[in-house]
Amino acid sequence: MCSSDLPNKRRWVPIRPKTDPAFMFALLNVLLHEVARDRLDLPFLKDRSSSPYLVAPNGFYLRDTETQKPLIWDLKRDAAVPFDTQGTDPALEGEFSVSGVEIGPDDKEWHHKGITCQPAFAQLVAHVAPYTPEWAAGICDVLVTLVRQTALDYLDHAHVGETITVDGREMPFRPVAISLGKTVSNGWGGYECAWARTLMAVLIGEIGRAHV
Repeated sequence: MCSSDLPNKRRWVPIRPKTDPAFMFALLNVLLHEVARDRLDLPFLKDRSSSPYLVAPNGFYLRDTETQKPLIWDLKRDAAVPFDTQGTDPALEGEFSVSGVEIGPDDKEWHHKGITCQPAFAQLVAHVAPYTPEWAAGICDVLVTLVRQTALDYLDHAHVGETITVDGREMPFRPVAISLGKTVSNGWGGYECAWARTLMAVLIGEIGRAHV
């Protein structure tokens, strides 16, 4: 695994073969538990991902009873509203008392009234909590400091908040990416690596953005 620490330089991270998922889960842990929230692309998370969607008790999104659209908690209205309601400020964390319908496999429905829900982002934060750099270091045979520094390098190089003009159009500037090789993507751990890679990109608002 290679990690860039300076322009035109690379750092070799000699992790134990096929322990890439543990390493990448630890990178997520650092971004979600060890850095300030405003270093992530919060506007992207709120407006262009499912991070604010409220999760019901059975693990599916809580939806508006009439439209069946996923609900978010709007901090401006202090109420749950469909995700595409205009003029909202979606909550990414917290617990809220909400009513709605939860739709599962084969259109199975659960109608909830006044249940406590969290946004999907809050559940993600809790999900990756156990996967610390210390946990990954023992599995990957890599120094804890190196695991943590790789995550911070990724975030530093992401330039969250900066923009670039491409063909006359201003776009967010995200000159960082994670590329998975065939041996990582295939076989055991391939799904987990792809999942973590995609989430890393979402946290910095890199999906569909300029890399140049």
